[in-house]
Amino acid sequence: METSCRRLNCVIVEDEQPAQWVLSSYISQVDQLELVGCAFDATEAFQLLEQHQVDVLFLDINLPGLTGFDMLNTLKYQPMVVFTTAFSQYALNSFEYNVVDYLIKPITRQQFNRAVERVIERADLLNLKTQMSEPEDFEDVEIKIGMSSEWVNPAQIAYLQSYGNYVKVILEGRSVMATSSTRKMMETLPASIFLQIHKSFIVNKKYISSYTNNDVLVLEKRLPIGISYKQAVMSAIDSSLNEDNRKK
Repeated sequence: METSCRRLNCVIVEDEQPAQWVLSSYISQVDQLELVGCAFDATEAFQLLEQHQVDVLFLDINLPGLTGFDMLNTLKYQPMVVFTTAFSQYALNSFEYNVVDYLIKPITRQQFNRAVERVIERADLLNLKTQMSEPEDFEDVEIKIGMSSEWVNPAQIAYLQSYGNYVKVILEGRSVMATSSTRKMMETLPASIFLQIHKSFIVNKKYISSYTNNDVLVLEKRLPIGISYKQAVMSAIDSSLNEDNRKK
């Protein structure tokens, strides 16, 4: 399959040495992947995550100390995750963490290859190449600023943040404070590119460079996803990224 040229940094978090050896061997045979370290528990994994830009975690669930689930709950930024476990009963719960795949030990090469295909597909969808697609033609919207107003192309708005009776409108390189509410602003913005992820945040989907089940990354800033918005947000982001991918 056609993939992006950048290699994906991987970390294995496994408390069993044989399982580390198997995964290390599989990873070494995939040109798209680069193993940057192995950890036996969450503490060692956190150290590797601080030292490297990690794209993929091959993560066991039953770890000494913190479990794999506990570890993900503490991360500010979640890489793509492939769970590796000897137990199938955790599969349903794993979907709450937006994992890429769930592998049952002993892990076969066929299982691993399937997971890698999904990892690479997800990485390509999240690649910033999505921002290189032709911009859509939107009419300018009026942003009221006190007694005056400014007309802005919606495609240039990265996100909006509610501040009581005001809304902070974030554009690349600058921001303005609008005399409005997120509800009123949402009514004037094109629904095809804007998504409410939290009662206080509306984002332009084109500016989302990565996401977890808890937040999205926009202009190097992490914005929280509200619990009541989570399911709709995950569905909308995945649909948007797949649409961009089909256009390429």
